[in-house]
Amino acid sequence: MKTFITVLFFFYAESYPQFFSVHNADKQTYGNIKMLEANVPENQTEIIPLQFEKSELTASVFGYLPYWEYQSARNYLRFDLLTHIALFDFAADSLGNLHNPYYWPWTDVINKAHLNGVKVILSTTNFKASQMRQLLNSDSAKQNLYLNLKNKIETYKLDGVNIDFEEYYSADRGDLLNNFMKELTDSLHAAIPNCEVSFAGPAVNWSGWKLAGLANACDYIFIMGYAFAGKWSDYSDSNAPLLGGTYNITNTLAKQYADVIKSNPKKLILGVPYYGNKWKTKTQEPHSATVTYGNTTRFRDDVTVSQTYGLLWENTQKTPWYRWKLNDTTWYQVWFDNDSSLGLKYDLAKSYHLKGIGMWALGYDGSRTELWNAIEKRFVTSVANEKVIAEPKFLLSQNYPNPFNPETIISYRLSVFSKVSLKVIDILGNEITTLVNEEKHPGIYHVEFKVKTGHAPSLPSGVYFYQLRAGDFVQTKKMVLLR
Repeated sequence: MKTFITVLFFFYAESYPQFFSVHNADKQTYGNIKMLEANVPENQTEIIPLQFEKSELTASVFGYLPYWEYQSARNYLRFDLLTHIALFDFAADSLGNLHNPYYWPWTDVINKAHLNGVKVILSTTNFKASQMRQLLNSDSAKQNLYLNLKNKIETYKLDGVNIDFEEYYSADRGDLLNNFMKELTDSLHAAIPNCEVSFAGPAVNWSGWKLAGLANACDYIFIMGYAFAGKWSDYSDSNAPLLGGTYNITNTLAKQYADVIKSNPKKLILGVPYYGNKWKTKTQEPHSATVTYGNTTRFRDDVTVSQTYGLLWENTQKTPWYRWKLNDTTWYQVWFDNDSSLGLKYDLAKSYHLKGIGMWALGYDGSRTELWNAIEKRFVTSVANEKVIAEPKFLLSQNYPNPFNPETIISYRLSVFSKVSLKVIDILGNEITTLVNEEKHPGIYHVEFKVKTGHAPSLPSGVYFYQLRAGDFVQTKKMVLLR
């Protein structure tokens, strides 16, 4: 039996497709949103820039947020456990033009992220080899793209760009791509200080990729550590096997990215899947021959359904799966990842001292907490908490929204225990109300200021100020009320 399974693993691994993007596949499956226009009217809420560099985490945590998850996922995001949110997707065409995602602009997510020290990254995509070849070979198209990216980042106070170009022609994956990434990186670094430029890289170098050069050409690579199985698979199998077969996550780091690991592991983020795959299979056995492919699944559904049918564990690949029988004749299997299997991948990333970990995609876990807990367990430590004390003692953020009516949020951060006073005053210096007047422990605080029914029911439109006092620290910021 062991020999049989080994043969299946080897056969499967060699059938892995060279031109498949789960990002694109999910966009086709979930992203056809018809109830709203692609480019909704922009609201006038002011966007807040990044307020501070997060130090509570011991590594980067980089999550893609697809537009089809935006409406629900924004209610469940753990900003305290993220360092980067990549807004997916701003589609780029062959001429270097950019197209906004649905619901844009995502001002609420951007502001909440920035208030919590989370960098917001623009994810620009293209999944057509012919268009990418045309773009990368045209100086005018590239310059147009660079300019559009710069303008978008500056307008919305974003913190970088992630290039998610996939399904290249093999001949275009080497120097042509690397030169493009270097030009883009140099251009944005020169125009926007501290702007991050990253690339969504493959888990396996089938041909053409010059991964060490690619890492040198940008700030870091997000390794798409998934899609080891899918609709092309002849056998049911793990989407992101830790071990087993010819290709797996361990091989990705130890072999595929060996040169980058050796020279600078901080150039790499290991991406993991929050999704799985469903097949109709010939038997109930693991690694059964497949009959037909069903669809990608999402963790929030799999973790519930697997409790009904019974959660199984594949011990070689270190992956959970479940199965069920329909009409006493037909077997179905779903292979996915949970907090146990993802935790092992996080441990692997830590052992290689990578820049961090990430996921495709935020929202696929819904309101569940298991996957957040796995991140917190491994990347929040007492050492990290000590670093918070070393940060500037006090920080007052810009209120949002601003201008506002009838309410706004004022946020501030303390790194030491202190007596805190937060007041609202008018343009003549007269006190309107006191929002806070008490001793506070270190942390991030969000305070509501309401007019009409709240703190100042008769307040007229105009310019007002809010002032924070904490110890010897005093800072005042302006806000605008529009009635």
